[in-house]
Amino acid sequence: MGQIAPAVGADGANNGYTALNTKFTALQNAATGLLEEAERLAQRMRANANAAITVADLSAAAHVDDRHVAAVADVGAALGGVVGGCKQLMGAAEAMHIAAGHLKAEHQAEYGGIHAAVTSSRARQAAPGFYRPQ
Repeated sequence: MGQIAPAVGADGANNGYTALNTKFTALQNAATGLLEEAERLAQRMRANANAAITVADLSAAAHVDDRHVAAVADVGAALGGVVGGCKQLMGAAEAMHIAAGHLKAEHQAEYGGIHAAVTSSRARQAAPGFYRPQ
């Protein structure tokens, strides 16, 4: 068997302390944007579902053919299902936002002091792994 091939698109050197902090912030911001968009979509779908139900009720009151009333009511029910899916998506986006925040905080707690010490010194630092025994 051969060696495992490196991951395509791996950042390599771009995974330093500051770069990872920036990536975690970007992940949090993306999750927030997804949450907001899913919330807007859920509101629009809820309004559309309510409108479809109203149209179905008015159609029934106007003695429109039952199959047409049923079709409009089905559309309202389907839009209501989309609202449920949006709420699930909102939950996942909120969980991702929280997880990214925790990851960022843990990363800062673990490596923030080291990063501060390294960047405050003008002395050249050894390459990562230099002090590990061979």
